[in-house]
Amino acid sequence: MRKVIQFLKEVRAEFGNISWPKKESLIQLTFVVISISLIISLILGGFDFIFTQSINLIGSNKNVSTNQNQTVAPVVTIVPLNLTPTIVLPTIKTTKPTIIKK
Repeated sequence: MRKVIQFLKEVRAEFGNISWPKKESLIQLTFVVISISLIISLILGGFDFIFTQSINLIGSNKNVSTNQNQTVAPVVTIVPLNLTPTIVLPTIKTTKPTIIKK
């Protein structure tokens, strides 16, 4: 317990050596941090929007033919699925118990 009390006394003494920023400086630096965060988020959001739109544009032009005389018809294949659950139980062989008489 003495070590804990000694540690807390040393912490209190160290707090006196800290040079805390003035209120005006603190407000100014906070404004700078928030401004830079907003600018970076807008830049990243813009890049995300541009990349998303370009990927969507590439995906929508996927089925467009380069030859104007050729027509591409979509092919739809419907495959019936059997979705009924199947339960397979293991078989257990049982034998009649043997009674041994003495």
